[in-house]
Amino acid sequence: MTKRYAWGVIALVHMYDQLNDASMSHNRQLGGYITLLQCWIYEHFPSIAESTADQDYDEASSRACRWIATKKTVKSIRTPSYRERLDRLRIPDVCWIPYGEHREVRDFHVRSCYSGLLRWGPIAVYYRSERIVRQFGCTQTIPAPPVDSWVSYDDILDMWMHYEDHIVPAGEVCVVPGACSSDYIDWFFRISHPFMTPGHAVDPLPHGHAPQPRVVPRAPQADIPRVPKPGASSTSMEEPRHAVVSNTNNLRHLPQYLHNNLCN
Repeated sequence: MTKRYAWGVIALVHMYDQLNDASMSHNRQLGGYITLLQCWIYEHFPSIAESTADQDYDEASSRACRWIATKKTVKSIRTPSYRERLDRLRIPDVCWIPYGEHREVRDFHVRSCYSGLLRWGPIAVYYRSERIVRQFGCTQTIPAPPVDSWVSYDDILDMWMHYEDHIVPAGEVCVVPGACSSDYIDWFFRISHPFMTPGHAVDPLPHGHAPQPRVVPRAPQADIPRVPKPGASSTSMEEPRHAVVSNTNNLRHLPQYLHNNLCN
């Protein structure tokens, strides 16, 4: 039964939706499968969070089993300290491709380079792989601006079912991990909010950062997909189960499945 569903897509959509809610200043909680996010942070940002690797870990196990985390470890650092560490991150501080030794167990799938909408029930989110090509071992360039257009549930299904038509070109392979084009960092600082702590925007930046521009242009239009309301008619007679899950009863299988398979 569980093999008929794209559990990885469900987990990613749910996590994106929860992170969107958690990013609001009035929210103090985060829902979802937090183990997935926690282990992803351990793998990519070793200087941010204190973590302990299990010396008995075997690559044949799920990747999440590599880490040992306790409440004492998680609560040992206060929020301001985390923000300070994030503000001082440099390109060499990030582990861009941490799963090399695990590829013999779980190979890289080209589907990870899909770019487009993902859906779970009434929730639709954008997955923009062109913004994270450094995690695929490629040189990061300035991605194309988001396109805000009306899409139906059937459009999202069709994109996922024909993902090979929506694969981001790989581009140049990185010679140095985390490499990006000469104009990318300057562009990133213009359109993003790279600092979490007030005052850092005027501080001298560590090696690996571009200068903070004095004029920050208006942010581009949010790339929020417009999809029909739940219950709206669909042109599809039967939606493929492995692309969309609308039966919330099956979520009882999700935590165990993710623990056993998703981080492999």
